This record gives sequence, C-alpha cells and structure tokens, in this order.
Amino acid sequence: MLNINNFIFKLNKTTSTTKYYRCEDSRCTVTARTDLEDNILNIKGDHCHPPEPEEIQIRVFKQVVKARAISESTPIPQIYDEEAARIDLSTLAIAALPSQGELGV
Repeated sequence: MLNINNFIFKLNKTTSTTKYYRCEDSRCTVTARTDLEDNILNIKGDHCHPPEPEEIQIRVFKQVVKARAISESTPIPQIYDEEAARIDLSTLAIAALPSQGELGV
C-alpha cells in the first residue's frame, strides 16, 4: 500500500529501478511511479473520488495491532485497547474501526 495525499495506491508492477502503482479504487485511472524506496517520481491523472484519510488510519491501526500480536505475548484485547488509546483517530475512523474479532488476528 502506498499513501499519496490520502489516496491509497496498490502496487501494479516492479522493475529493477521503478515501482508502478494504480489507485486502489477500480473506477479510478490514476497511476503513480516511484523509485524502489517509494520516492514519488510521477503521478498521472485525476482521481474520480475523494481521498480516504479514515481508511488509511484504520489500515495503519490494523497493521500495528497485527504486528504486535505476532511479536508479543500480550493478549490481543489488551493490544487493541492500548493501540486504540494511543493513536489519534478522526471521529469517522473511530466509527469505522473494526472490532477485535474483525481484525483477523
């Protein structure tokens, strides 16, 4: 996942020097090109949808909880509660935050 201005891009192709991304929204034709360290080289097109900052916040939260669940012996409900208290989520992101059972950990 690549976040550019609160739009989510998915990796489409990688070469020896460049990564090619497409907007995650299948209706959108925006593409991005980065170097191998994800430094943006080029963005083409205009998005046909609004940015998704809440979705990005939720994905980051899920990644952190899953990483901690894998690397620690702390109970998952405790990790969930600690991370939910630690991160600064918007009101919309809080409303859309998955429950502990929905995380798939």
